[in-house]
Amino acid sequence: MTEEMTTADADSPVVEPAESAAMPASSMGSGVTPRDTFVDGAALFPGDTGVLPMKVRQALVKLLKGPYVDGGRDEKLWTTLLDNQLILRSRLSELFLTLQLDHERKIAVLRPVDPEAIGGSARSSILRQQRALSRVETIVLLRLRLLLDRHVTAQTDPTITREEIAELVAHYQPAGQQDALRDSDVVNRAITKLLARQLLLTTGLDDVYTISNALPLALPFDNIGDIPAQIEALIAATADPSGTEPLIELDADRSVSDEEADSDETPATGGEAK
Repeated sequence: MTEEMTTADADSPVVEPAESAAMPASSMGSGVTPRDTFVDGAALFPGDTGVLPMKVRQALVKLLKGPYVDGGRDEKLWTTLLDNQLILRSRLSELFLTLQLDHERKIAVLRPVDPEAIGGSARSSILRQQRALSRVETIVLLRLRLLLDRHVTAQTDPTITREEIAELVAHYQPAGQQDALRDSDVVNRAITKLLARQLLLTTGLDDVYTISNALPLALPFDNIGDIPAQIEALIAATADPSGTEPLIELDADRSVSDEEADSDETPATGGEAK
């Protein structure tokens, strides 16, 4: 059987497999490499010049829409990302984006390439930085980060209620400057923005939220023990007595498509996500 598979009759024409004919770089146009030779049969729509299979295109769209992909909630999508990392990274590189995967948490996010690395500016990326969070909102987010770590250690569901978030906001307002109406507004805006970025997730219960596993990527700390000191430094800050001025930016990006959502938000003194 081996001879039949490896030996061809001298008078028989040799037919190259279709894949082999398509793969050599020498037969492709300039700049095209084997990783660009995915073939998915017929076009998916009139005028389609793409070559990625449908599920890989859908995964690429999910990544670009953001703010992240949660493999724990969509195992099939996560598997598609892992199985097609090479081609996805190639396509994203053309948009000056890199793919960051957290295998432990099963989270995938996009990061813009450092502008200095390409001799350009931040405008080279289709992603844009989020608006800065206020001091109070930042403290709440840091507390959520601690709470998430505690639940992960205890292997319990990382949930928090609107009431608990409101208590955090009131607790960290400077003494003598509590304002129930303003604090309620801060809570509402903070929850709305964190839900929009999927750092808080809705549950089947009213005013009960799950803290997303993506939070450590949005607010990274090499040492979780550094967070309390960061909170204390924010509490001690005196430049922003009301705690509502923009302060820091999350280490996360989102797609331009979010601009439409921002345009519907009413400007406020509180920390609008940048």
